[in-house]
Amino acid sequence: MTDLIKRSKKGDKEAFALLMDMHRQMLYNTALLVLHQEDDALDAIQDAILACWENLPTLRKDQYFKTWLVKILLNKCRDIQRSQSHYAFVEELPESGDEPDWDTHMDVGRAMGRLGDQDQLILSLFYYDDLNIRQIAVALSISEGAVRTRLTRSRERFKKIYLQEKGECL
Repeated sequence: MTDLIKRSKKGDKEAFALLMDMHRQMLYNTALLVLHQEDDALDAIQDAILACWENLPTLRKDQYFKTWLVKILLNKCRDIQRSQSHYAFVEELPESGDEPDWDTHMDVGRAMGRLGDQDQLILSLFYYDDLNIRQIAVALSISEGAVRTRLTRSRERFKKIYLQEKGECL
C-alpha cells in the first residue's frame, strides 16, 4: 500500500484508483454509519475522494493515510449534515404547546461552535448521530478506550464553554 500512496502522490491515477478501491468498503461503511442515507453517503465519498486526490501531496506521513482519508470523509459527512440541518420537515415541527427551548438550542450550538474540530466530531458522532463507542472507534480507526477518553475530555471542554456562554462560573 505504501508504494501505491507514493505513486499516487506523484500523480499516478491508476495507483490512486487502486488505493481507493482498497478502501472502498471502509469508506462506504463509515459514511453510511454517519449519514444513514445511501445517497448522502455516496455524495460524501465522492467529495472525499476528490479532496483526497487534490490534497494527497500534502500528506506528510504515508502510514497515516487511512486515518487522514477517514478524517476527510467525516468532514464531508459533516458538511452534508450541516446543509441538511437547515431544513425542517413538517413531521418534525413541534405541535402547538410543545415549543422547543430555542434559547438552550442556540446556547448548545454556540458552545459546540467554539470547540475544536476533534471535540465537535466526537460529540457529534455520539450525540447527534447516535453512534455507539464501537462504531465511533471503527469510523475513526482508533481503540474504544481512546474514544471513551476523547469523549470524556470533549464533554468536559463542552461543559466549561457552555457554562461560560450561560454566564455561570465553574
